[in-house]
Amino acid sequence: MSRAPAPHEAISPVHVLALVRGLVEEAAEPHADRYRYFKSLFGTELHEAAAIRCGLVEHASGNLRATPAGLDLFERHLRHLPDMAANYWHDQPHVADAVTEINRTYDQATTESPTA
Repeated sequence: MSRAPAPHEAISPVHVLALVRGLVEEAAEPHADRYRYFKSLFGTELHEAAAIRCGLVEHASGNLRATPAGLDLFERHLRHLPDMAANYWHDQPHVADAVTEINRTYDQATTESPTA
C-alpha cells in the first residue's frame, strides 16, 4: 500500500502555515479572516487535511481551530511574518524551519497511520 503524499509533494506547506496563522489570529480577533494569507489556486481542502494530519489544527464544535501544537508553531515561527499572502513568505526568517517541521510531522503521521 502506498503512503499518502507529504505536503511538500502534493500541496504547498507554506499554505498549511498560512491556515494555522489565520486560525490563531481569528481566535484572537473574531473579525479576522482565517484565509487572509491563503492565496492558493489549489483551494483549502487539501491544506486543511494536511494541517489536521500534522496535529496543528482540529475540528471543534463544527469548526476548525489551532491545536496547542499549532499555537506553538505560530509562536515560534509565524507570529512575525509580514502581513501579506503566504506566496511571498518563502524568503522570510523561520519559514524554512517551519516548512521542514511540518513536512517531518506529516511524514511521521503518515507512517504511523497510513491511509488507503
